[in-house]
Amino acid sequence: MATPDVPPPPRPGPVDRFRHWHRTLSTGNRLAFYALVLTAVGLLTPLLAAVWTATTGPGVGLLVDQDNNGCTSVWTVPARSADLVDDIIANKDNRQLTRWERDGRITHRGTVQADVSIRGGETPIELRDLTITVLSRTDPAAGEESTAQGCGGEADDDEPDFVVVDLDTLPVGTEVPIGYLQGSDQQQAARAEADRLGEQITLPRTVDARDFYSFTLVGRSTAYDTEWQATITWWDGERVHTDVLDDDGEPFRVTGPMPARAN
Repeated sequence: MATPDVPPPPRPGPVDRFRHWHRTLSTGNRLAFYALVLTAVGLLTPLLAAVWTATTGPGVGLLVDQDNNGCTSVWTVPARSADLVDDIIANKDNRQLTRWERDGRITHRGTVQADVSIRGGETPIELRDLTITVLSRTDPAAGEESTAQGCGGEADDDEPDFVVVDLDTLPVGTEVPIGYLQGSDQQQAARAEADRLGEQITLPRTVDARDFYSFTLVGRSTAYDTEWQATITWWDGERVHTDVLDDDGEPFRVTGPMPARAN
């Protein structure tokens, strides 16, 4: 029996192509790009500044970019999505992995991370606090472990500050401040991982006018399927602001590879 013709997938639109290109940039190159864009924005029209001010105060920019890179992510693939394993191993492009992840067909396994970039406004701002909130916790998602093969290339020389959190020890529905996490015995291994990757974040921190600051947020789970988010608090010299850090309006999600322990 002849196999029916299947039309090729539609060519990604300009927004999808830009997002794919943006995700391939190192943190340093992203910040250089943001600086170039914002310089152009100042010369062209204030309307374009809405890209940076949709969730923050005037002139202040906040970008959160979950890392779905095939070479840096390990996935849990449920039985219903077993047909995706070969594509993951073959290092499918990040756009497809992001689509599968958001559709619930694959889930970050063990670790999920996001790059956070902040641009100061017309005057300096002070980053005052960062909290982590576990929104839900269930038994880990069942499925096969899969990751890309054949990755290589030059290492990223950028070493932004890191926040690494072991989510399994945190209460559900409670904002846990960074100050507690940096002193808790239960987070000792997470702090050691942050030191291995780069440096631990230090707050409060001043971001100068029109300057940039970036850090990487890492959530880990070994025993549960966990949804979580972070909240950053900052001061513009007159008012205190809070912004949620998540995956484009959805919680970050990571599942552990092991069954939850019985109480």
